[in-house]
This record gives sequence, C-alpha cells and structure tokens, in this order.
Amino acid sequence: MPFESPYPLTRGLKALLIATGAVFVLQFLPVIGPLLDRFCTLVAQNVFIKGQIWRLASYMFMHSTAGIFHLLFNMLALWMFGGELEERWGTRKFVSLYFLFGIGSALFSALYLFDQNMRFTPIIGASGAVMGLLTAFAIYNPERQILLFFVIPIRAWIMVIGFAVVSLLLAFTQGGGVAHLVHLGGIVVAFAYLKGWPLAEEKIDEYRELEREKAMRARAEESASRKRYFDEMIDPVLDKISKSGMASLTKEEKKLLERAGKYKEEMKNRRIIPIEVWRKKR
Repeated sequence: MPFESPYPLTRGLKALLIATGAVFVLQFLPVIGPLLDRFCTLVAQNVFIKGQIWRLASYMFMHSTAGIFHLLFNMLALWMFGGELEERWGTRKFVSLYFLFGIGSALFSALYLFDQNMRFTPIIGASGAVMGLLTAFAIYNPERQILLFFVIPIRAWIMVIGFAVVSLLLAFTQGGGVAHLVHLGGIVVAFAYLKGWPLAEEKIDEYRELEREKAMRARAEESASRKRYFDEMIDPVLDKISKSGMASLTKEEKKLLERAGKYKEEMKNRRIIPIEVWRKKR
C-alpha cells in the first residue's frame, strides 16, 4: 500500500510554495535582489503616502536572506495546514483567503507603524497569512494534536491562543515587536472573517428578505390601489361608453382614460381601447 502523506500537496498550495521559493532565490541575485527589497517589502510610508498598495501582497513572498529559517518555518507551516484547508475550501477560495489573511495582517501592522511614526520600518514574510491559516485550521479542528517545535503535542486551539497571547504581549515591546504584530494581525483577521462573516451573511440575508417582502407588499398595495382606481373612476366611464359611445365623454372623462393608459396590463385585461387609438380612428 503506497504511503499517503497526512499533509496533501494540493495545487494552490504547491503554487504558493513554488512562488515563494522562487522569490527567495531571486533575492540573492544582483540587481534583482535589491530591486525586490526596494519595491516589494511592506513599508507603511510607501503604502499610505505614495499609494504603493501592491506592497500589501508582495511582502508575503519576501523573506530574510540572513538565513533560511524564516522561510523554512513559514513554508513548513503553510504545507502542514494549507493542503487540508484547500481540500476543504477549494483552490480558488484557499488562495483568496491566503491573500486576505496576509493583506489584512499587513494593514493591521502598517497602520500601527504609521501611527507610531515607524513609517519606514520594513515588514517581510508570509507569517501573517500563515498564522491566519493556522487559526482557520484550529477553528475547524480545535482538538487536533499538533507537535509544537516537532516535539511537544498540543491541541490546535491552545496553540492559536498561545500565539495570540504571546504576540499581544510582545508586539508592543522593543525588539521583534513588528514580527509579533504581523502574527497577531493574521490571527485577528482570520478569526474575524471565519467567525464574523457568517453572521454578517446571515444579517445580509435577513435584510434582503425583508426588502423582498417590503417590495412584494408595495406591489400588492399598488395593484390594489390600481384596482380601486379602475373600479371607482374608469369603470363608470366604460359603462358610459358602452351605453352612449365615445362621443358622449366629457374632457375630464377623456383625460381619465389618458391617465389610465400607463396601466397597460390593466387596460389589456379590461379590453380598454386607449383614447389615442380612438382619436386616430376618428
């Protein structure tokens, strides 16, 4: 029986791993590497003042070239949690949410840095998006055992809470604060989306249903009003026409028929000849 990995390497996951690895290689190349550092890192000043919004996504594919551990940790976590989530969501949703978590984390971090006058502090790495995936994994599989540092077994939900608490405590201290802020941003965005969006959708559906019912009531009231109008105003004119002919109508009665012309369906049902047609026949 062939070995089946507990961590499936799905299509979207594979594409993200390859793209991130390729960018990491490019970072070491002359000319290209410095250009990537200059234009792809997340810098709050460049995003909010210069409008370089692509940095909110491009920073996820950049990693520290001082060693391989930054990249290795993120890609290993992406591989461990991404495949199962992609099988659950489908490729399109998986990739979309990966970017949503990463971009949301970027905004979370960049806004704080901008407010704290750390506008030129660069941020790189897929940590925010990966922490978002870990949070999603824990929401769906709260009791699943995960080996922390490949040694310590810990439940998924406890791991996420632990990361959140540590990130919150260390995010606003000197040294490594930015990295922890990115982690916290990924957790917050993922939790807000996965727990908050279904509630928002439910409220939106309720609002739409109320609007549909309101529109149906309005149409019913309009139809009833139109029926009363024909019963009380137009039918007496029709009776007069049947008894004495069109020539017997007064100016006011002819105007009533003209105004009734906008209710084409009602006129058709009652077999009413529009006053304009009668005039042409004459």
